[in-house]
Amino acid sequence: MRVLFTIYPSNAHLWPAVPTAWALQSAGHEVRVATHASFTGAVAATGLTAVALGDPDTVEARMRPDARPPAHPDDVLRFADVLGLDAEGREHWIAYYQWLLNPISDYVRVDLPYAADLVDFARAWRPDLVIWDPTFACGPVAASACGAAHARMLMGPDYFAWSMDRLAARASEVRAAGLPENPQAELMRPLADKYGVEVDRDLLYGHWSLNPLPIGMALPTSAIDVQVRYVPFNGAEVLPEWLYERPGRPRVALSLGESTRRFIKGDWGRTPKIFEAVADLDVELVATLNNLQLEGIERLPDNVRVIEWVTLTHLLPTCSAIIHHGGMGTFGAASAFGVPQIVCDTGETLLMRPVEVDPRTMEDGTYRIGYEFGVREVVETVTTWELPAKKLEATPTSTYVTGRGAGVRLDHVTRSAADIQTMIRDVVNEPAYRHGAQAVFDAWLGMPSPTATVPLLERLTAEHRAH
Repeated sequence: MRVLFTIYPSNAHLWPAVPTAWALQSAGHEVRVATHASFTGAVAATGLTAVALGDPDTVEARMRPDARPPAHPDDVLRFADVLGLDAEGREHWIAYYQWLLNPISDYVRVDLPYAADLVDFARAWRPDLVIWDPTFACGPVAASACGAAHARMLMGPDYFAWSMDRLAARASEVRAAGLPENPQAELMRPLADKYGVEVDRDLLYGHWSLNPLPIGMALPTSAIDVQVRYVPFNGAEVLPEWLYERPGRPRVALSLGESTRRFIKGDWGRTPKIFEAVADLDVELVATLNNLQLEGIERLPDNVRVIEWVTLTHLLPTCSAIIHHGGMGTFGAASAFGVPQIVCDTGETLLMRPVEVDPRTMEDGTYRIGYEFGVREVVETVTTWELPAKKLEATPTSTYVTGRGAGVRLDHVTRSAADIQTMIRDVVNEPAYRHGAQAVFDAWLGMPSPTATVPLLERLTAEHRAH
């Protein structure tokens, strides 16, 4: 069969899908990956065939000055009140409504060429199955326009289905409050109408979803889930010589994510405190940080090795622990190698707030629409958003890891360097954390591999495709 992946143009979205794409391709199926034209080189580097959408000389949609801004906090919380959400539920809603609807909006716009290019390609190539990134929601429209089965490829907690389930359950209250019954449907409707596609449950949820989260971490939703093991892939790189042998003393990795440093200045004071904590420990810290993240650090401890990039699949087999930002890719890689985890999570709300700053500068921990370091540093908008000092998925990640004894939560705001030092020493030396990491690994290994899911994907495709 023919399988088309539609991927948001970011390594954090591409890499989790690669093992499933490989599994389908290795089973003899034709695989194509559609994304913004400027990102096709990254797709080709994985050994997959890319389909270019739009002009490669244009910035991708999130970098445009007219990209959709985050919803105002007052609007976010008003919705949460109408939905009757508790404290945990409000955080799920904030993740969806204020964070994830923004990238969804980028590639369903009828005034940009990307969705039209995707539909044209799908009608010409006629895939049997479209597997779509939930933030690249022109995928199900293209699938419906050509009669293909389609499924979401989840890359984290399913805030999408969880939120839409709550909207459906409180539809009368939402209507009475004068709020849109389904904000995602409203975003997708102009594109769906253009191609005569109905905005129904299938278009919003997919015929089914590929879910890489282990039981106990995934959110309960009404979506039809197909479990698939997260197989870490971080790009094809040459193995550095210094990783040929195991280190002479415990090695700890520090990884704070690939995407954050593209858009957000500074590190909320986290890295200096971690460096201070490890300075007197008998460990080697390998910190994958760039110059922006190191800004303001005058001296590196002797036991810290800084390298801007190293593939986690190369680094983690040599590590006794990893300190990370709580992102799904890093969590998945650490789980796959059975490494104890120290997850950075401040416990604060995810709510973004607009702030007044000097429009000529970027303050630490802030975000501005259309701004990316080294790509587009002069923007028309002056609205700046203050972000929480943590990753979107940090709390569910830290909760899962600590709940299984596989690591600890690091709150750099409330914890001193001495506290963090004790934390790192314990995770590295206490056998209980290795046992917990082994339990997380066993749960990971118990999930079906991408290869094992191929027969099920074939059957589900046959059931749902229209041609």
